[in-house]
Amino acid sequence: MGFSMDNLSINGYQIYNSFLSGLNQIEDDRDRINEINVFPVADGDTGNNLVRTVSLIAYRLEPHKSASTVLERIASLSLDSARGNSGLIFSQFLNGLAIFTKGKEFLTIQEFSKAAIGAAKMAYEAVEKPVEGTILTILNIWAKTLEEISIEVKNIEYVFEKALVNARTALENTKNQLAILRENNVIDAGAMGFVSFLQGIDYFQKKGSLPSKLKLSLRRSKNIKGFDLPHTHNLKGKSIDYRYCTEVLLEGKEIDKDRVKNRLSTLGDSMVITKGVDRVRVHIHTNYPNRVVEIVKNEGRLLEQKAEDMFRQEQVVNSKLGRIAVLTDSIADIPRDLLDKYQVHLMNLKLIWGNEEYLDRLTITSDQFYKEQVIRSDFPGSSIPSESEVDTLYRYLLDNYDGIIVLPVGKLLSGTWNLMSKVAVKINPEGDKISVINTCLNSVAQGLLVQEVAKKAVLGANLNELKEFANSIKGRIKIYVSVDTFKYMVKGGRVSPLKGFIATVLNLKPIVSLDENGKGAIMGKAFSRRGLMKKIIKIIKEKESEKGIKSYALVHADDLESAETFSRVVKNVLGIDPDYISSISSIVGMHSGKGAIALSILENE
Repeated sequence: MGFSMDNLSINGYQIYNSFLSGLNQIEDDRDRINEINVFPVADGDTGNNLVRTVSLIAYRLEPHKSASTVLERIASLSLDSARGNSGLIFSQFLNGLAIFTKGKEFLTIQEFSKAAIGAAKMAYEAVEKPVEGTILTILNIWAKTLEEISIEVKNIEYVFEKALVNARTALENTKNQLAILRENNVIDAGAMGFVSFLQGIDYFQKKGSLPSKLKLSLRRSKNIKGFDLPHTHNLKGKSIDYRYCTEVLLEGKEIDKDRVKNRLSTLGDSMVITKGVDRVRVHIHTNYPNRVVEIVKNEGRLLEQKAEDMFRQEQVVNSKLGRIAVLTDSIADIPRDLLDKYQVHLMNLKLIWGNEEYLDRLTITSDQFYKEQVIRSDFPGSSIPSESEVDTLYRYLLDNYDGIIVLPVGKLLSGTWNLMSKVAVKINPEGDKISVINTCLNSVAQGLLVQEVAKKAVLGANLNELKEFANSIKGRIKIYVSVDTFKYMVKGGRVSPLKGFIATVLNLKPIVSLDENGKGAIMGKAFSRRGLMKKIIKIIKEKESEKGIKSYALVHADDLESAETFSRVVKNVLGIDPDYISSISSIVGMHSGKGAIALSILENE
């Protein structure tokens, strides 16, 4: 049997194997769980989220004879791995089990039942607005059934069997508890996920061993340090009030969960806050992931954050424009409305400031960055995404498109190109599905390239056509950056301290550009911004007379007024409006500093 020989106590080994068996059943039912997911939004990803939550726990979990030791490890890992509403609710339930069984090497059914009651209560408290007919209902009914039957019966297998029967009945009843489930004639997806997990436990109880396919999967995965499962918020045409599915993992033993909940309550919906011994995971749908992070970082140390764009995911599913996905990184300076118009996908780089890490353009905005830059003495850094993050994004896009054209910041300017290329070769060694272009560009120049390629993509161009077009046009895109000070270029190591000192003493201001290989170059210097602008205008006039200029765009580092003024001067020369005026990425702004203005032009053929 799955439990002890006398079926009167539970030890750590049994909990370990039961958990793995639960994972196996959720994996089997994942597609069905995704299909019926309509509440709280029709994400189409509850199965994926639950599989990810349980998988990352299972693949890092080690067996131990002590019940409390295994449950505490499961609880701790769940805070790292939990994803989505149901994943976070399940995580809180697991943390509750660990809290209420602390210090117990073996558990009687009465002790386990009491812990389950307390854990279910904690799961309800984690949700801002608990709703019946969801996973919460099943957790509660299952726990109460355990408690009621265990008063008379001590046999663990029997009690679990009866509790599973009641959980299944309650699952079928969820369609009568929520109008949206009744309208779609489905049961609740999160609730089904938990019942699937219980059915996996039931399998182990009856068979006394794990399925062979799960054993093979575990052997292959024990060395995996972390991975993600591709998932999407498939909103099936439903209007989106809050764009970003945002999650933050915090560390701290004194975090006040209720205070966090109250402070975030006006920023969105679908809020779930899961608390463990020294970690808290926050989940919320919001339009302001930066404000969410700004609030919660004062409560504990930031360990992890994400902000998935549900609007773009909805576009992909319901109103996709082209056959080839256009993917760039957050270094490309291009306005959100153009990214939306052409359905460009974005890989956000990370900005690191002291012990804090942010997602460029998502959990820190340009406005926030420049305010911090003025008052902080330490210099921020940046990092590229992890290989697993790129792998996940590629696989998601290939599930929805015929191919991907990737337009990252230039190869000589960042490690992003190398990373994107490495993962592309791993996934698509033939190179017929993913093409990573060495743009040799950054900032607004990269943004112009992305815009032009995206225009072709929405008209139906195939991958080879887009690749040829990108390589043919990138050399015609030039960038000229007016920098007010060498201060931040010196701090970031882009300019030597001696040169920076001399420039500061002489009050020199540089024009920074890129050569044909994408290497930074100083195009000129002046003693004032006005002098810089005159030199840039002179260059523009020369380019216009030589080949002609098809289009241009400007970006700024927290100085929109100056950018608009300069744009009017350029318009007087070229006779055309800019394609756009936007803000500079925080990561580019690290080196340019506040007040920088960049102009990029696209020359005629």
